[in-house]
Amino acid sequence: MEISELNDLENSVQSLLALAKVELEEKRLQQRREEQIQEAIREIRQRLEPLLAQIEQMIREFDSQDIADSAARQKLEAKAADVRQQLEDAPLLAAQTVDRQMIAYEERLLDAQLQEQTNHWRHALKNDLLDTIAEQHDFFAATDAAIAIRGYILDLKAIGALEEVVEALIDRINCLSQEGPVARMRGSHEQTLNFIYNKALENRSRVERTTEVQPRTRHRTSEKRPNPYASLAGKVVVFGGHDRLASSVRNRLRDSQVELIWCTAQDGLQLAQQAENHIYNADLLLIVTGYASHSLTEKALQVAQKANKTPEMINTTGMTRILEAIEFGLKTRLLADRYSRSA
Repeated sequence: MEISELNDLENSVQSLLALAKVELEEKRLQQRREEQIQEAIREIRQRLEPLLAQIEQMIREFDSQDIADSAARQKLEAKAADVRQQLEDAPLLAAQTVDRQMIAYEERLLDAQLQEQTNHWRHALKNDLLDTIAEQHDFFAATDAAIAIRGYILDLKAIGALEEVVEALIDRINCLSQEGPVARMRGSHEQTLNFIYNKALENRSRVERTTEVQPRTRHRTSEKRPNPYASLAGKVVVFGGHDRLASSVRNRLRDSQVELIWCTAQDGLQLAQQAENHIYNADLLLIVTGYASHSLTEKALQVAQKANKTPEMINTTGMTRILEAIEFGLKTRLLADRYSRSA
């Protein structure tokens, strides 16, 4: 097995472990969800029921004095109706509150996972840059490497590796210089790199055929920073869920080629009818049963049957399961298309 294959295996295992950790945490959160919802319902009722009692008591005082034509009384009655409605909607309001908190927690977990993957990529980048510096065999090529390195200043600084790379560059330039050690520290490591970078640009301007050193992708699995959804493409139609969930998933897919059509429970049937037209040419159809109204689910299933589409039913109110379903579904569709073309 080649070293590069070992790197790929290590990266894939680390990514899988990180994904499994997030999924286990999401499962744990789902198990606690009902308990948290009941706690939130109790809190809502404990705060609203005394308010309603006070309003109703004041209305009875108006009744005891036979005062019907009163602006204050009308406002009290309107407020009482509003509080009663909120008490009736307490289970939904509680669920939405808990799910907002859960999605925020999922986002922090995914951000931490991506940060870990990015830092792993950055350490591999550092090794690629060090190899690139060591592979230069003439003074001008070594100097030119500063141009490639400068594009990764933020990544190197993020892992505290800028100093090591700049010092390796200085050593290589001086090793290849016929005039002795010409490269030296000029202020900070970043300022020194910028100085060498400007010298490299001057060197490029003096010759017709320039040297353009580019770092090889030897330790990294990709030239680009990790993004688990960047390679995804296709049309995904989702029914159900809620606006906060849809917004969070959409944000995670912003750098992909996924066209996401999502109709939530809050959107209403009119928008659902518009979304139904997209089912016919969708690559993936998901129905999120958490927060999906019965009528919304039924309409989506009816159109899916007409369009000869098999929807995937996902019983969740969290983000992780939906992202996994989209990733798996689109990749499976891509593999199936490739197989059918090669057959």
